Amino acid sequence: MNQALLQKKLKDSFGESRFKPSEDSLTSSTIGLLQYLGGTNFWDLLRSSCGEKSLLPENVGDLISVFFWRRFLPDLEYNVNHVEPDVYCEFDLFNLIIEAKKGDVFGQDEFQWRKEIKSYYKEVDSKKPLLFIAIGGNNSLRIKTIILDDIGSEQTIYGASWQRLLASCIDLLQNERMLLSEKRIINDVVNLFERHHFYNISWLKLLVPKGLKSSNLRVLELWDEKDSFQSKNPILLLELEPIFQFKVNSYKAISAWKII
Repeated sequence: MNQALLQKKLKDSFGESRFKPSEDSLTSSTIGLLQYLGGTNFWDLLRSSCGEKSLLPENVGDLISVFFWRRFLPDLEYNVNHVEPDVYCEFDLFNLIIEAKKGDVFGQDEFQWRKEIKSYYKEVDSKKPLLFIAIGGNNSLRIKTIILDDIGSEQTIYGASWQRLLASCIDLLQNERMLLSEKRIINDVVNLFERHHFYNISWLKLLVPKGLKSSNLRVLELWDEKDSFQSKNPILLLELEPIFQFKVNSYKAISAWKII
């Protein structure tokens, strides 16, 4: 959380007598600590948090510098004020922008991505390729592409989630080659995730698979056919509403996380 404190970004977290998690405190508490792991582990964790990580380079080189809420010049097309990507990293082989949102469900904005990318190209003179990770706030973890007409290029946006980053941190703790100092950093990150209401759910892997009956499978089909089911079976839907509506909402949340 040092970065958020230094950049005066904690006003939303301590407005009351109790700690109130914010987007900036989450970013600083996690990425702000993970940067101390060094380039390889830091990048491996960020890459693993992305839904389509196989499309990202495995090697980005050593981590040279990290900036939190660095102010880029305005592009004068989409905005006239400065632009502040949440995190900007320079590696040996690539540069990286990370745009973070507080939750994992919604909040990312293509308009904001475009402003940050255009301001980056306006200010940063570098021949290294730019990577862009949008962590949190995605309704899908598929990659997205932004066309930058005036520059004559396009930028790929890699969707990532905080929950995936947490899971990757927990997995890395099992690596016997990790230094104790590195494990202490990751343990702090895991604990800070919990303070921001992201919890270790790796124990779900221990659940024993249970077979579904044909009736259960039909319910799953109904989740996937919500719209047509509502229009064709309004009477039956009304009868099932006390138990069915919650399942429909649950399906919508689950389907939003489908990657492929």
